[in-house]
Amino acid sequence: MNVQNKKVILIGAGYWGTNIAKNLIKLNIKNLVIYDVNIKNAKILNKRLGFKAKIQKNLNNLISDKQNEYFIFATPPSKNLKLIEKTLIHDKKIFIEKPGFKNLKEINYLIKKYPKKIKNLTFGYIYVFNNYIKFIKKFVKNKKNGKILYVKFQRQNLGPIRNDIDVSYDLSAHDLSILLYLFGKNLKLINYNSYKILNKNIADISNLSLKVKNFYADINNSWINPDKIRRLIIITNKKMLLFDEMRQTEKIRIFNKYAEYPKIESLKDNFFSKKAKIYEGKNYSPSIKDNDSLLDEIKFFITDSKKKKKFTNIYFAKYILWILDKLN
Repeated sequence: MNVQNKKVILIGAGYWGTNIAKNLIKLNIKNLVIYDVNIKNAKILNKRLGFKAKIQKNLNNLISDKQNEYFIFATPPSKNLKLIEKTLIHDKKIFIEKPGFKNLKEINYLIKKYPKKIKNLTFGYIYVFNNYIKFIKKFVKNKKNGKILYVKFQRQNLGPIRNDIDVSYDLSAHDLSILLYLFGKNLKLINYNSYKILNKNIADISNLSLKVKNFYADINNSWINPDKIRRLIIITNKKMLLFDEMRQTEKIRIFNKYAEYPKIESLKDNFFSKKAKIYEGKNYSPSIKDNDSLLDEIKFFITDSKKKKKFTNIYFAKYILWILDKLN
């Protein structure tokens, strides 16, 4: 479907709003309107874009205008409930950056009050659109790759540091969305700890441990780390998969190696050893085409697709917030 003739309203001209705006330009959106409560931010972003988008100073006028259909919110979760409710009432199609809201209570409020309108909400979980994550989903579903034993996430960087939500709400939400996408609603939080380093009210480092079906998963996040790390490790009883997002090439590597203890009955009577045997076969890196996940996600939102009901909808976002709420 041709998206360039769509009129898109971008609310929020900060760090993430800038990323979204750049992708709207890539999609050749001709009719872009920018709003920010700080008009100076909107003007700065407009200057960066390389072409003149429209800047609107009155949000209420934008929302009430029937010609305005697509609204993208790159705004803080602490501000979103009032903004989204106001827009939802007018039957707009709404894209809201993850995790969307401060807590589960807010999302449940919208579900209860606007049961027929919430279908218009799409949440920004970009890894659902990532080609490498799509490959990993096929990998974990393929029984030939063995039984999943353990999953580990590392997502660390220096900034951006939020001032209204913990690092777990900002970064762990990504990894929880990947787990939800890969394994469905089988996540159970079993342990959580965090450290408040820069601000006594906001955690900068967090560690989550979950039970997922019959295996365990750890999520380690920090936004005060000297280097950028984005890694996903999957251990099965036959193979090991490493997804290192920061590598320029071969971002996914599959290791045909595993360890197992011998069965006691298989040992000779005069020999007994509990030492595990290490098996190692040929390792390889699959050929996967890089894609711009944010670009594909925004295009998916603007395209009228029935698939919107199936993922990154309000119930997808609710499940993640249900887990994050347990951290408080």
